[in-house]
Amino acid sequence: MKKIKLTSKQKLDKNLDLRNLSLLNGNSNYNSILDIKVLYGNTQIKLGDLFDIEMNDISKEEIEIEIFGTNHNCDYIGWRLVKGSFKIYGDVGSFLGAKMSGGNISIKGSAENYVGSEMTGGNILVKKNVLDFLGSPLPGGKVGMNGGEIIVSGKARNYLALNMRRGLIYVNSDLENFGCNNMVAGTVILRKSIGKNFGTGMKRGSVFVNNIQFCRDNFREVGFASFSFFETLNNYMNKKYKLKIFKNSKSVIRYFGDTKVNGNGEIFVEN
Repeated sequence: MKKIKLTSKQKLDKNLDLRNLSLLNGNSNYNSILDIKVLYGNTQIKLGDLFDIEMNDISKEEIEIEIFGTNHNCDYIGWRLVKGSFKIYGDVGSFLGAKMSGGNISIKGSAENYVGSEMTGGNILVKKNVLDFLGSPLPGGKVGMNGGEIIVSGKARNYLALNMRRGLIYVNSDLENFGCNNMVAGTVILRKSIGKNFGTGMKRGSVFVNNIQFCRDNFREVGFASFSFFETLNNYMNKKYKLKIFKNSKSVIRYFGDTKVNGNGEIFVEN
């Protein structure tokens, strides 16, 4: 299969729509990649006008794309991605991995809004931070993340996992407000602060937090859960991502809610 390396020729100071990169496959030739159409500002131009492109054969079964020189103006990377991988060595803009159904995306920097929106499969790893609507519906949509996994090593802002239906989200640092609102199902792991209006309208799903900042008027405590309950998930996260949710010495309290909507969502809190 092919390894394709893209390096920007200039500072990308306008919005750049890179959704067509997901159309690349192992049969692409050098000239066809140069001619891929992208929207830069309000003008449609060729990919080769903005990026130097290298292409080499590799032993992997799926295509691998590396991108250098991106910034917050670079949107829609991994849009509707089905297979293959993106490795981005910089920041990116919004809609990273939106509607993807397979493949892998890793970002060495930060991403902006709608990361993994409406994704149904695949994996997204963000080394730094994200902004709003992580794993949530796209603008005007009603269904959030419906499969796949998102790992954020930094922090997230507002409306994480809004209307989430399936999949896994992990955020290693702080979350701001409105997290897990109207969550239908799925798994969310949050390692630090979770902000205001957390879990409002939650119907089902499992959330792991290390504090009790959420509104306990909307959730009822139902007792302790033994560590063995989490062992499978803990081992999975440790093996795949070198992450650990809870320590064996910690006791965990379980809450059910949102009781205002007769929800059966679970929030697990380190004691």
